[in-house]
Amino acid sequence: MGEKKVILVLTGEISTGKSTLTEKLETRFGFKTCKTRDGLNYFARKKLKDNEPDRDFLQKYGTELDVQGDGKWVLEYFQHLYGSDFDTNSLYVIDSARIVNQIKHIREAYSYFVFHIHLEANAKTLEQRFFERGEIKEMPEAKQAEKYKRYKADETEKQVPKLREEADLVIDTDRCNDEDVFIRVASFFKLLPPLKNELVDVIVGGQFGSEGKGQIAAHISPDYDCLMRVGGPNAGHTVFEKPTNHVFHLLPSGTYRAPHSKLLIGPGAVLNLDKILQEIRTFNVEFGRLVIDENAIIISQADIDAENEIKEKISSTAQGVGIATAANIVSRLYGDDRHKAKHYLKELRGYLGNTSEELELLYRDGKKILLEGTQGTGLSLHHGLYPHVTSRDTSVSGCLSEAGISPSRVRKIIMVTRTYPIRVGGTSGPFISKEIDMKTVADRSGKDADELVKKEITTTTRKNRRIAEFSWSLFRKACELNSPTDIALTFTDYISTKNENARRYENLTDETRRFVEEIERCSGVKVSLIGTTFDYRAVIDRRNWK
Repeated sequence: MGEKKVILVLTGEISTGKSTLTEKLETRFGFKTCKTRDGLNYFARKKLKDNEPDRDFLQKYGTELDVQGDGKWVLEYFQHLYGSDFDTNSLYVIDSARIVNQIKHIREAYSYFVFHIHLEANAKTLEQRFFERGEIKEMPEAKQAEKYKRYKADETEKQVPKLREEADLVIDTDRCNDEDVFIRVASFFKLLPPLKNELVDVIVGGQFGSEGKGQIAAHISPDYDCLMRVGGPNAGHTVFEKPTNHVFHLLPSGTYRAPHSKLLIGPGAVLNLDKILQEIRTFNVEFGRLVIDENAIIISQADIDAENEIKEKISSTAQGVGIATAANIVSRLYGDDRHKAKHYLKELRGYLGNTSEELELLYRDGKKILLEGTQGTGLSLHHGLYPHVTSRDTSVSGCLSEAGISPSRVRKIIMVTRTYPIRVGGTSGPFISKEIDMKTVADRSGKDADELVKKEITTTTRKNRRIAEFSWSLFRKACELNSPTDIALTFTDYISTKNENARRYENLTDETRRFVEEIERCSGVKVSLIGTTFDYRAVIDRRNWK
């Protein structure tokens, strides 16, 4: 928001929504608030020698102050609150003025910094809102009506609707909800972030999952203000750490490496309640750091049981993700949302929220966001080898949709691909390229075949993996679907063990560099991150951006 200075003076009859708008401006844009009711209290307590005035007295006393000082008391109270730091605190809202001279004195003092917005609604709506106010609801109906009639009979209150003629913006709150009013006011002051500021980088897998996305995400995560994760617990991202590797099923893979980054789990995520709570405990995630969208899906035990019955047909991980996702689609037909995270307030208290609002704040403040996808493009429900696919679209488009992020926010798309694609053993589906065995990889690279077999065990289900030759057609299709700006090539030690100790690009073997060059020709983009093994210094970083 830069050095923008605003003094917003609100006007409007009782119950037009001024206080609600003030609260939103204060909470979401940091407006400093000057409540004229508090000002009346301030001056009235002086008059009453510190006795507490009621609303009836305040309404009459406000009129008295207006007559005595021509309405200047509002300016005086504002200056009492903020006169000394007006240059450093740049956004203010005065809730609210009741006569034109109150606004006039403020304009004379602060000239072009002052803006006047008037809220209005029809008489029936205002009366209904008045009776719904907390302070009124407890009164008997007859007393409610009497109180409202008395307020409306006040001579100053009768003049308030005429203030619309002096306003810079008039909003009929009968025709829009509270959030609409806020958006219109924020738009008026040009406080909303531009829709095309490119602050989001996305990591996606280019094959059948297990491409090493977690290690790449952890490596670059310290460069970001926020880490966001989508997907479900059917995928695990492993990050090298001593003495024990870290495994992230639901939290972003950079949770530990970037301890000051905000953590978000989007509305399209599918969560195992026990697993997310365990990860929160394991990595000591504090309240306020992590926000789980209230519309994320929670997997039930019935979902897990149902998936276990059919898991062998497609080598499902049997985490209940597919059944829970299907239930999310079907349940809407019955108006049933019990599977949503918002119904688990007791368990997730302190972590539930609205990630859309969190993202809006990050965009506003120019914060960098890393969105981490799960699984791989070859497993996409729509674009993979059906039925041997997962229950979601694993392309960059699917990730953005699950997160609630517009494509115009995206700066970089990092597609992770490994030198030899893998799939889970058993009935997980075919490769597009020729399937080989670990011994073949071992013979080519100089690695130990038995160690490769041990290494290639799935993170979630602990099953052995199958392996195949690099598929150029799959790679090209993944590029078409994801439009990567950068490629992260992993498992180059599977080309040669000599790459394990490479710290710079020129340290890689000739064969590996030729492979990198061919990847770049096929994709049309740079291989900017290269994984050499599984270690602290296992990524050769060739990025020219951060």
